[in-house]
Amino acid sequence: MGDSRADSLEMKSADEPAPAVSSEAVEDDSPGESPAETGGDETRKRIYNGSAGIVVEDPEETRTSLETLTLDAGGYVESSYSDYMELRVPAEIFSDFFDIVLSLGKVEFSRVETRDVTDAFADIQRRLATAEETRSRLYVLLEKSTDPKERAQILREIGRLTEEIESLKQQTAIMESRIAFSRITVQLIPRIQGDYSRGDIPFPWIASLDPLYPAGEKVKARVSLDPGMGFAVFSKNSVFMAEDSNGVQILISTVSNNPLGDGEFWQRALVYHLSPFYAKVNQMNLSFGEKELLGVELISKDRKPFKYFVGVVADGRNLHIVEIFSPNDEEPFKPLYKLFAEGELK
Repeated sequence: MGDSRADSLEMKSADEPAPAVSSEAVEDDSPGESPAETGGDETRKRIYNGSAGIVVEDPEETRTSLETLTLDAGGYVESSYSDYMELRVPAEIFSDFFDIVLSLGKVEFSRVETRDVTDAFADIQRRLATAEETRSRLYVLLEKSTDPKERAQILREIGRLTEEIESLKQQTAIMESRIAFSRITVQLIPRIQGDYSRGDIPFPWIASLDPLYPAGEKVKARVSLDPGMGFAVFSKNSVFMAEDSNGVQILISTVSNNPLGDGEFWQRALVYHLSPFYAKVNQMNLSFGEKELLGVELISKDRKPFKYFVGVVADGRNLHIVEIFSPNDEEPFKPLYKLFAEGELK
Protein backbone atom coordinates (compact mmCIF):
# COMPACT_ATOMS: atom_id res chain seq x y z
CA MET A 1 0.00 0.00 0.00
CA GLY A 2 1.21 3.56 -0.74
CA ASP A 3 1.84 6.21 1.89
CA SER A 4 -0.95 8.47 0.57
CA ARG A 5 -3.72 6.30 2.02
CA ALA A 6 -2.07 6.10 5.40
CA ASP A 7 -1.52 9.89 5.37
CA SER A 8 -5.17 10.53 4.53
CA LEU A 9 -6.24 8.32 7.41
CA GLU A 10 -4.09 10.29 9.85
CA MET A 11 -5.65 13.57 8.68
CA LYS A 12 -9.19 12.22 9.04
CA SER A 13 -8.40 10.81 12.47
CA ALA A 14 -7.60 14.31 13.73
CA ASP A 15 -10.34 16.32 12.02
CA GLU A 16 -13.45 14.23 11.29
CA PRO A 17 -16.17 13.40 13.81
CA ALA A 18 -17.06 9.76 14.50
CA PRO A 19 -19.52 8.26 12.01
CA ALA A 20 -23.15 8.41 13.07
CA VAL A 21 -26.14 6.15 12.46
CA SER A 22 -29.62 5.61 13.86
CA SER A 23 -30.08 5.18 17.59
CA GLU A 24 -30.76 1.44 17.42
CA ALA A 25 -28.30 -1.39 16.87
CA VAL A 26 -27.72 -1.98 13.18
CA GLU A 27 -26.17 -4.93 11.40
CA ASP A 28 -25.08 -4.04 7.88
CA ASP A 29 -24.06 -6.92 5.63
CA SER A 30 -23.70 -4.74 2.55
CA PRO A 31 -20.02 -4.14 1.75
CA GLY A 32 -20.98 -1.07 -0.29
CA GLU A 33 -22.28 0.92 2.71
CA SER A 34 -20.63 2.20 5.85
CA PRO A 35 -21.76 3.83 9.13
CA ALA A 36 -20.29 7.16 8.01
CA GLU A 37 -22.82 7.36 5.21
CA THR A 38 -25.81 7.63 7.55
CA GLY A 39 -26.88 10.53 9.73
CA GLY A 40 -27.81 10.66 13.40
CA ASP A 41 -27.25 12.13 16.84
CA GLU A 42 -23.50 12.36 17.44
CA THR A 43 -24.03 12.34 21.23
CA ARG A 44 -24.96 8.66 21.04
CA LYS A 45 -22.27 6.14 22.01
CA ARG A 46 -21.69 3.54 19.30
CA ILE A 47 -19.39 0.62 18.63
CA TYR A 48 -18.36 -0.15 15.05
CA ASN A 49 -17.19 -3.61 14.02
CA GLY A 50 -16.18 -4.95 10.63
CA SER A 51 -15.43 -8.46 9.47
CA ALA A 52 -14.04 -9.57 6.12
CA GLY A 53 -12.56 -12.55 4.34
CA ILE A 54 -10.15 -11.67 1.53
CA VAL A 55 -8.35 -13.93 -0.92
CA VAL A 56 -4.69 -12.92 -1.25
CA GLU A 57 -1.60 -14.19 -3.05
CA ASP A 58 0.63 -14.11 0.03
CA PRO A 59 -1.12 -14.10 3.45
CA GLU A 60 2.13 -13.33 5.31
CA GLU A 61 2.89 -10.30 3.14
CA THR A 62 -0.69 -9.06 3.53
CA ARG A 63 -0.47 -9.56 7.30
CA THR A 64 2.66 -7.39 7.43
CA SER A 65 0.95 -4.69 5.35
CA LEU A 66 -2.08 -4.69 7.62
CA GLU A 67 0.06 -4.44 10.74
CA THR A 68 1.94 -1.45 9.30
CA LEU A 69 -1.23 0.30 8.12
CA THR A 70 -2.92 -0.24 11.49
CA LEU A 71 -0.03 1.22 13.47
CA ASP A 72 0.39 4.16 11.07
CA ALA A 73 -3.33 4.95 11.48
CA GLY A 74 -3.01 5.17 15.27
CA GLY A 75 -4.45 1.72 15.93
CA TYR A 76 -3.03 -1.55 17.21
CA VAL A 77 -3.08 -5.27 16.42
CA GLU A 78 -5.10 -6.95 19.16
CA SER A 79 -4.32 -10.48 17.97
CA SER A 80 -2.79 -12.18 14.96
CA TYR A 81 -3.13 -15.85 14.04
CA SER A 82 -2.13 -17.97 11.06
CA ASP A 83 -5.07 -16.97 8.89
CA TYR A 84 -6.91 -14.51 11.11
CA MET A 85 -6.24 -10.99 12.40
CA GLU A 86 -8.02 -8.75 14.87
CA LEU A 87 -7.27 -5.06 14.41
CA ARG A 88 -8.30 -1.99 16.41
CA VAL A 89 -8.45 1.40 14.71
CA PRO A 90 -9.76 4.79 15.88
CA ALA A 91 -13.54 4.85 15.41
CA GLU A 92 -13.45 8.07 13.38
CA ILE A 93 -11.50 6.38 10.57
CA PHE A 94 -13.25 2.99 10.72
CA SER A 95 -15.09 3.26 7.39
CA ASP A 96 -12.06 4.46 5.41
CA PHE A 97 -9.76 1.90 6.97
CA PHE A 98 -12.21 -0.94 6.34
CA ASP A 99 -12.32 0.06 2.65
CA ILE A 100 -8.53 -0.22 2.55
CA VAL A 101 -8.69 -3.71 4.08
CA LEU A 102 -11.14 -4.78 1.38
CA SER A 103 -8.84 -3.40 -1.33
CA LEU A 104 -6.01 -5.77 -0.37
CA GLY A 105 -7.56 -8.84 -2.00
CA LYS A 106 -10.61 -10.42 -3.53
CA VAL A 107 -13.49 -10.04 -1.07
CA GLU A 108 -15.12 -13.37 -0.14
CA PHE A 109 -17.40 -11.79 2.45
CA SER A 110 -17.74 -8.45 4.18
CA ARG A 111 -19.89 -7.34 7.10
CA VAL A 112 -20.26 -4.11 9.04
CA GLU A 113 -22.01 -3.88 12.40
CA THR A 114 -22.97 -0.75 14.30
CA ARG A 115 -24.10 -1.19 17.87
CA ASP A 116 -25.62 1.61 19.95
CA VAL A 117 -24.51 1.22 23.58
CA THR A 118 -25.72 4.60 24.88
CA ASP A 119 -28.31 3.14 27.26
CA ALA A 120 -26.02 0.36 28.48
CA PHE A 121 -23.23 2.88 29.17
CA ALA A 122 -25.62 5.23 30.99
CA ASP A 123 -26.92 2.35 33.12
CA ILE A 124 -23.39 1.49 34.25
CA GLN A 125 -22.72 5.14 35.10
CA ARG A 126 -25.94 5.37 37.14
CA ARG A 127 -25.08 2.21 39.07
CA LEU A 128 -21.54 3.47 39.66
CA ALA A 129 -22.73 6.86 40.95
CA THR A 130 -25.26 5.19 43.26
CA ALA A 131 -22.67 2.77 44.65
CA GLU A 132 -20.13 5.54 45.27
CA GLU A 133 -22.72 7.76 46.95
CA THR A 134 -23.92 4.90 49.17
CA ARG A 135 -20.34 4.03 50.15
CA SER A 136 -19.67 7.67 51.08
CA ARG A 137 -22.73 7.71 53.35
CA LEU A 138 -21.57 4.49 55.00
CA TYR A 139 -18.16 6.01 55.75
CA VAL A 140 -19.96 8.87 57.53
CA LEU A 141 -22.02 6.35 59.54
CA LEU A 142 -18.86 4.40 60.36
CA GLU A 143 -17.22 7.49 61.89
CA LYS A 144 -20.27 8.09 64.10
CA SER A 145 -20.88 4.48 65.15
CA THR A 146 -19.50 3.11 68.42
CA ASP A 147 -21.32 -0.25 68.35
CA PRO A 148 -18.83 -3.02 67.35
CA LYS A 149 -21.52 -5.14 65.66
CA GLU A 150 -22.85 -2.18 63.71
CA ARG A 151 -19.34 -1.16 62.67
CA ALA A 152 -18.59 -4.69 61.46
CA GLN A 153 -21.80 -4.73 59.43
CA ILE A 154 -20.99 -1.32 57.89
CA LEU A 155 -17.46 -2.44 57.02
CA ARG A 156 -18.78 -5.56 55.29
CA GLU A 157 -21.13 -3.45 53.20
CA ILE A 158 -18.35 -0.98 52.37
CA GLY A 159 -16.23 -3.92 51.23
CA ARG A 160 -19.04 -5.24 49.03
CA LEU A 161 -19.66 -1.81 47.51
CA THR A 162 -15.94 -1.31 46.89
CA GLU A 163 -15.82 -4.54 44.88
CA GLU A 164 -18.91 -3.47 42.94
CA ILE A 165 -17.42 -0.03 42.23
CA GLU A 166 -14.17 -1.51 40.93
CA SER A 167 -16.10 -3.89 38.70
CA LEU A 168 -18.28 -1.09 37.32
CA LYS A 169 -15.19 1.03 36.65
CA GLN A 170 -13.69 -1.92 34.78
CA GLN A 171 -16.87 -2.31 32.72
CA THR A 172 -16.74 1.43 31.94
CA ALA A 173 -13.12 1.14 30.79
CA ILE A 174 -13.97 -1.84 28.53
CA MET A 175 -16.89 -0.01 26.97
CA GLU A 176 -14.97 3.26 26.48
CA SER A 177 -12.15 1.34 24.79
CA ARG A 178 -14.56 -0.42 22.42
CA ILE A 179 -16.24 2.89 21.57
CA ALA A 180 -12.93 4.65 20.88
CA PHE A 181 -11.33 1.84 18.86
CA SER A 182 -13.35 -0.10 16.30
CA ARG A 183 -12.66 -3.79 15.78
CA ILE A 184 -11.88 -5.16 12.33
CA THR A 185 -11.39 -8.90 11.94
CA VAL A 186 -9.76 -10.16 8.77
CA GLN A 187 -9.61 -13.72 7.51
CA LEU A 188 -6.67 -14.13 5.11
CA ILE A 189 -7.49 -16.75 2.50
CA PRO A 190 -4.61 -17.95 0.28
CA ARG A 191 -5.45 -17.92 -3.42
CA ILE A 192 -4.14 -21.47 -3.75
CA GLN A 193 -5.78 -23.56 -1.01
CA GLY A 194 -5.60 -27.18 0.06
CA ASP A 195 -8.07 -29.93 -0.69
CA TYR A 196 -10.74 -28.47 1.58
CA SER A 197 -11.64 -24.83 2.18
CA ARG A 198 -14.45 -22.96 3.92
CA GLY A 199 -16.01 -22.44 0.52
CA ASP A 200 -16.70 -26.18 0.43
CA ILE A 201 -18.87 -26.07 3.56
CA PRO A 202 -22.51 -26.45 2.39
CA PHE A 203 -24.03 -24.58 5.37
CA PRO A 204 -23.51 -20.80 5.00
CA TRP A 205 -23.67 -19.97 8.70
CA ILE A 206 -20.95 -22.52 9.51
CA ALA A 207 -18.81 -21.45 6.53
CA SER A 208 -18.87 -17.82 7.69
CA LEU A 209 -18.31 -18.42 11.42
CA ASP A 210 -16.11 -15.71 12.88
CA PRO A 211 -14.90 -16.11 16.50
CA LEU A 212 -15.51 -12.41 17.18
CA TYR A 213 -18.64 -11.81 15.14
CA PRO A 214 -22.12 -13.22 15.87
CA ALA A 215 -23.31 -15.97 13.52
CA GLY A 216 -26.71 -14.29 13.13
CA GLU A 217 -27.92 -10.71 12.91
CA LYS A 218 -30.46 -10.99 15.74
CA VAL A 219 -31.40 -13.29 18.57
CA LYS A 220 -34.99 -14.46 18.17
CA ALA A 221 -35.50 -15.50 21.77
CA ARG A 222 -35.51 -13.97 25.22
CA VAL A 223 -32.07 -14.40 26.78
CA SER A 224 -31.79 -14.46 30.56
CA LEU A 225 -28.08 -14.63 31.39
CA ASP A 226 -25.95 -12.86 33.98
CA PRO A 227 -22.27 -13.25 32.98
CA GLY A 228 -21.11 -11.58 36.18
CA MET A 229 -19.65 -8.22 37.21
CA GLY A 230 -16.45 -8.81 35.22
CA PHE A 231 -18.31 -8.60 31.91
CA ALA A 232 -19.58 -5.52 30.14
CA VAL A 233 -22.86 -6.33 28.35
CA PHE A 234 -22.98 -4.36 25.10
CA SER A 235 -26.30 -5.54 23.71
CA LYS A 236 -29.28 -7.61 24.73
CA ASN A 237 -31.93 -6.74 22.16
CA SER A 238 -30.41 -7.42 18.72
CA VAL A 239 -27.85 -10.04 19.72
CA PHE A 240 -26.53 -10.85 23.18
CA MET A 241 -22.95 -9.60 23.39
CA ALA A 242 -20.73 -9.44 26.49
CA GLU A 243 -16.98 -9.05 26.90
CA ASP A 244 -14.51 -8.93 29.79
CA SER A 245 -11.16 -7.18 30.19
CA ASN A 246 -9.25 -10.31 29.08
CA GLY A 247 -10.96 -10.33 25.69
CA VAL A 248 -13.30 -13.22 26.50
CA GLN A 249 -16.48 -12.67 24.53
CA ILE A 250 -19.95 -14.24 24.68
CA LEU A 251 -22.26 -14.01 21.66
CA ILE A 252 -25.80 -15.33 21.27
CA SER A 253 -27.71 -14.95 17.99
CA THR A 254 -30.13 -16.81 15.75
CA VAL A 255 -29.90 -18.28 12.23
CA SER A 256 -32.39 -20.22 10.16
CA ASN A 257 -32.60 -23.95 10.88
CA ASN A 258 -32.10 -24.85 7.24
CA PRO A 259 -32.01 -27.69 6.40
CA LEU A 260 -34.25 -28.54 9.33
CA GLY A 261 -32.19 -30.50 11.83
CA ASP A 262 -31.95 -31.24 15.53
CA GLY A 263 -29.06 -30.35 17.82
CA GLU A 264 -27.21 -33.62 17.16
CA PHE A 265 -27.34 -33.07 13.38
CA TRP A 266 -25.79 -29.61 13.70
CA GLN A 267 -23.23 -30.76 16.26
CA ARG A 268 -22.05 -33.46 13.84
CA ALA A 269 -21.94 -30.86 11.05
CA LEU A 270 -19.78 -28.56 13.19
CA VAL A 271 -17.36 -31.39 14.04
CA TYR A 272 -17.07 -32.59 10.45
CA HIS A 273 -16.72 -29.23 8.72
CA LEU A 274 -14.57 -27.37 11.29
CA SER A 275 -12.13 -30.18 12.15
CA PRO A 276 -9.80 -29.43 9.18
CA PHE A 277 -9.27 -25.86 10.39
CA TYR A 278 -8.53 -26.45 14.10
CA ALA A 279 -5.90 -28.35 16.09
CA LYS A 280 -8.41 -29.74 18.60
CA VAL A 281 -12.15 -30.31 18.33
CA ASN A 282 -14.11 -31.59 21.33
CA GLN A 283 -17.84 -32.30 21.36
CA MET A 284 -19.68 -30.62 24.22
CA ASN A 285 -23.13 -31.71 25.43
CA LEU A 286 -24.41 -28.88 27.62
CA SER A 287 -27.65 -27.15 28.52
CA PHE A 288 -29.01 -23.63 28.36
CA GLY A 289 -31.60 -23.59 31.11
CA GLU A 290 -34.00 -26.39 30.26
CA LYS A 291 -32.89 -26.58 26.61
CA GLU A 292 -30.20 -28.82 25.14
CA LEU A 293 -27.06 -26.96 24.05
CA LEU A 294 -24.87 -29.11 21.79
CA GLY A 295 -21.66 -27.87 20.31
CA VAL A 296 -17.91 -28.03 19.90
CA GLU A 297 -14.93 -26.58 21.73
CA LEU A 298 -12.13 -25.62 19.34
CA ILE A 299 -8.43 -24.82 19.70
CA SER A 300 -6.74 -23.03 16.80
CA LYS A 301 -3.55 -24.23 15.10
CA ASP A 302 -1.50 -21.16 15.96
CA ARG A 303 1.65 -20.97 18.05
CA LYS A 304 -0.37 -18.95 20.55
CA PRO A 305 -3.77 -20.53 19.94
CA PHE A 306 -7.19 -19.12 20.71
CA LYS A 307 -10.12 -21.04 22.14
CA TYR A 308 -13.58 -20.98 20.60
CA PHE A 309 -16.88 -22.62 21.51
CA VAL A 310 -19.82 -22.88 19.12
CA GLY A 311 -23.08 -24.42 20.34
CA VAL A 312 -26.60 -24.72 18.97
CA VAL A 313 -30.04 -24.78 20.54
CA ALA A 314 -32.49 -26.17 17.98
CA ASP A 315 -35.83 -24.37 18.30
CA GLY A 316 -38.15 -25.28 15.45
CA ARG A 317 -37.25 -23.22 12.39
CA ASN A 318 -34.66 -21.30 14.39
CA LEU A 319 -31.16 -22.21 15.51
CA HIS A 320 -29.88 -20.21 18.45
CA ILE A 321 -26.09 -20.01 18.18
CA VAL A 322 -24.08 -19.62 21.38
CA GLU A 323 -20.41 -18.62 20.98
CA ILE A 324 -17.51 -18.02 23.36
CA PHE A 325 -14.11 -16.71 22.29
CA SER A 326 -10.91 -16.39 24.30
CA PRO A 327 -7.51 -15.28 22.97
CA ASN A 328 -5.99 -17.67 25.52
CA ASP A 329 -6.46 -21.39 24.84
CA GLU A 330 -6.04 -22.14 28.56
CA GLU A 331 -9.02 -19.99 29.55
CA PRO A 332 -11.50 -22.23 31.43
CA PHE A 333 -14.95 -22.14 29.84
CA LYS A 334 -16.50 -24.34 32.53
CA PRO A 335 -17.75 -21.38 34.65
CA LEU A 336 -19.49 -19.96 31.57
CA TYR A 337 -21.02 -23.33 30.74
CA LYS A 338 -22.42 -23.33 34.28
CA LEU A 339 -23.89 -19.88 33.69
CA PHE A 340 -25.65 -21.18 30.56
CA ALA A 341 -27.15 -24.04 32.59
CA GLU A 342 -28.47 -21.50 35.10
CA GLY A 343 -29.75 -19.15 32.40
CA GLU A 344 -32.80 -19.20 30.18
CA LEU A 345 -33.33 -19.05 26.43
CA LYS A 346 -36.90 -19.07 25.20
